[in-house]
Amino acid sequence: MSLRKLSRNAPCPCGSGKKYKQCCIRKDFDWLEDDEGNVFKSLPLSDDMKEALDQQRQEFVDEHGREPEPDDLLFPDMPHHEHMEHRMIEAMKKAGINPAIIYAVEQTGRLVSEANEHLLSDKERDEWNAAIEEYYAKHGSQELPEYPVGTVALYGPDNKTTTKIVAGVLLGDDAEPILERWVGTDVTVNPKVQNRIKVFFAKHGVKSVTAVDQNMGCPHEEGEDFPVGGDCPFCPYWKGRQGSNASF
Repeated sequence: MSLRKLSRNAPCPCGSGKKYKQCCIRKDFDWLEDDEGNVFKSLPLSDDMKEALDQQRQEFVDEHGREPEPDDLLFPDMPHHEHMEHRMIEAMKKAGINPAIIYAVEQTGRLVSEANEHLLSDKERDEWNAAIEEYYAKHGSQELPEYPVGTVALYGPDNKTTTKIVAGVLLGDDAEPILERWVGTDVTVNPKVQNRIKVFFAKHGVKSVTAVDQNMGCPHEEGEDFPVGGDCPFCPYWKGRQGSNASF
């Protein structure tokens, strides 16, 4: 199947009603079209992701003796999308994430932040904002958190050993979390780490803190140490137990 860039004068696939050249052509992604007229969104891959995919392709070749075809699964053990999303939602609830954000994830199927906003079309961004507004319209301001809000999440190679703490500060509904990370075998009992977390929260005027009392996943970073949506090769305990890593 051959793919080509969508014509500049074609209607933009995002549904804005504008021509492609007047809409998503300015975004940090491309719309591609195949020989049958089907349109696909093409997102840029990081170098780490390219390396991970190439490694997975090679493992497929080593096992099957041929290159993967379009219908082959490079990640056959990956949990179903709906199951992964459910686990991510549960992790967000445990971490004390703003319920309006959680509602928007459930409604749109995506988690929007400053880090990935440039990869969204105008329509996708509008859908996200509309979901946030809809939540507040239904539940009112009494459920809004009092900002700044602090969060503490734990990570480790299994469910008993914690080797990483991630503290976050949310200054507002649409603000990107401010993060600090600490790693070590004694990270949960190290008095210096505990003091630095307190100083971190005090620096940003945190008014309330939500913390989890168990590990949410492995300490490695999805998209950096292992492929997005995949299993961490360094932490076998978490195989099939975590979808998208919820470490903010």
